[in-house]
Amino acid sequence: MTILVTGATGFLGGVTARELARAGHAVTGLGRDAHRGAALEADGVRFVAADLRGADWDALLDGVEGVVHAAARSTLWGHAADFHADNVAPSAALARACARRGVRLVHVSTPSVYNATGFTQAVREDTRVGPRFDSLYARSKWQAEQAVRAALPDATILRPRGIYGVGDTSIVPRLAAALHAGRLPRLTSSEVWTDLTDVRNVAHAIKLALTRPAPGVFNVTDGQAIPLWATLDRLADTLGVPRPTRRVPARLLEGVAAALELGARLHPDRPEPPLTASGVRLLTRPMTLDLTRARERLGYAPVVTPERGFADVFAALRAAQA
Repeated sequence: MTILVTGATGFLGGVTARELARAGHAVTGLGRDAHRGAALEADGVRFVAADLRGADWDALLDGVEGVVHAAARSTLWGHAADFHADNVAPSAALARACARRGVRLVHVSTPSVYNATGFTQAVREDTRVGPRFDSLYARSKWQAEQAVRAALPDATILRPRGIYGVGDTSIVPRLAAALHAGRLPRLTSSEVWTDLTDVRNVAHAIKLALTRPAPGVFNVTDGQAIPLWATLDRLADTLGVPRPTRRVPARLLEGVAAALELGARLHPDRPEPPLTASGVRLLTRPMTLDLTRARERLGYAPVVTPERGFADVFAALRAAQA
C-alpha cells in the first residue's frame, strides 16, 4: 500500500511511518525538520519537506492509497488563530482532497475533547462534546474532527489518550523536567487511575484502520489504567531525584494556574504561562476510555501493556543517564 504520513518528523508520525515501512508499505513522510527527515530516509521512509499551511494536497496525494494525518499543533497554550491554521484548516483541506481522489484517511484526534464533559470513567465515543472545551487545543481538534467527517464520512478518526513511549517529546520529558527542578508537588491524597497509550499501540490501531473499512470515531488506549502518582514515583526513582512529597491542594494550584493564564492572555505577546489549569487537571483527574467500538469494529487489541511500555521508557532513561 502507498501511504502518506503527515507529521512524520514528530513522535507519533515518526514511529508510525517507520512501522508501516517495516511492514512493507511504500511510505512517504511529511514534515518540516530536515535532520529528522534524513533519519526517516535512513529507515526506509521517503521524506518530503512540507508546511501543511496551504499545502497542495492534490499533488501530495498523487499515487497515494492511504493517508495518516498525525500532524498537529499539540500544546495546551497558544493563539486561537494558530490552532485553527495548524489543526483545523489543513485537516479539512486534506479530507476534501482524499474525498476527491478516493483515498483512505486515518485522522488522529484526541480524547481531550472529553475533558470538559464531566465524564471520566469508561468514556464512550458517543459522549456529547462541546460547546465548552478546557483548552484551545481541544476545541481545535474537535473542529478538525467535524470538518473531516463532513468532507469524508468514511474517514477513521482515532482518539488516543496520553501518548508515551521511547522517544516521547512531551509527557515524560515535561514530567522529568518538573521532577528534576523539584517543582512538582503532590496534588492528591489518593491515587489517580488513568488511561495512557504506548505509541506502538497507536501505530497498531492506525495500521488496522488503514487495512479495513472502519469509518467513525474510535478511542485508543493501552486498555489498562495506570496509577499515575505511583508511576511518577517510579520515574523519580529512575531519574535519581526525590519523589514528590510536598502536598499542595489541587484546587489551590488550579486557581493559581488560572490566574497565570489570565495574566498571559492580557499580555500583548500572550506568552505561555509556567502552569496551566488544564495541565493541573491532567495530574489530578482520572480518565478511562471505553474501547468496545475499537475492539469490535477495528479488531483492536493493545500489543503493548503499560508494564512493558513504561519498562521500556525507564530503561531508555537509565541508558541515557549512563
